[in-house]
Amino acid sequence: DDSSSSEDLPLSALASRREVEDDEESDEAEFDDDADEEEVLEYNESEGEESGSSNFIEDDEDEDDDGDYASDSSEDAPLSSLKTKKATPTKKAKAKPPKKKATPKKKATSAKKKKTATKKTAKAKQSASSSASNYLCASGEMYPQCDKGRLIQSLLARWWYAYEWPDPKALPESTPKGYDALDGFPGVFICTQGSDVGKFLDKRDHTKSPSFKNFSKKNSAELKEMLLSAIEKQMKVLLEHEGGGTDTEKGLKVLEKWATKLNCAKADKEAVKVLKAKKLVLP
Repeated sequence: DDSSSSEDLPLSALASRREVEDDEESDEAEFDDDADEEEVLEYNESEGEESGSSNFIEDDEDEDDDGDYASDSSEDAPLSSLKTKKATPTKKAKAKPPKKKATPKKKATSAKKKKTATKKTAKAKQSASSSASNYLCASGEMYPQCDKGRLIQSLLARWWYAYEWPDPKALPESTPKGYDALDGFPGVFICTQGSDVGKFLDKRDHTKSPSFKNFSKKNSAELKEMLLSAIEKQMKVLLEHEGGGTDTEKGLKVLEKWATKLNCAKADKEAVKVLKAKKLVLP
């Protein structure tokens, strides 16, 4: 009960109470002094009662004034109220959680698009290559697999040394009306008037044109003769322009030697077998 009542008292009251207790303790200590000192004290107190009392009152008032000036409002407050003030801590503002960074969806989607695009292009290339590899034709089978195919291929590389096409005698003597001759292509004309402007007119004989279709219809002996003639003329032009000892001359000599030793009858039979094996027919 004493502790609870003391908590409700102001600090200033507690201070004065503490001073009273201290005075009582000092009085008890002085009580044990000898009688001479008591007499001296009583005499001094009697002598200076009037002057001392007045000074004591003035000092007390000065102390009260100084105490009121220096005292804080918290000294007059009860201890219980101070405890309650300390007991209520200030609320801290809750820290806001950091914002989550947005995931880069666009980059992921673009990367996926790129992957799908690359996959599509790879598939397209594979399908194109597979379709090209699966495509069968007579020239593709005869060129690498039989001597007649090699004869045709070698002749197509230098046919203009073997014969002249188109034959100038088979071409029209004058340019057709409304057309102009196309330079570099004898027998070919381009329309410059009327509703067919820009269209070509071809007067060449394509039954004798240098093509796989026409050469494959010939036998190996005829192809051999045409090829040797073409090699001879090409060699002559080469020596006139570049002289002897070139790589082209060496290659022509190797080809000429091979064609000279070729068994034409055997080459024809071999070509038939190659076409039969793939179930192909000459165009």
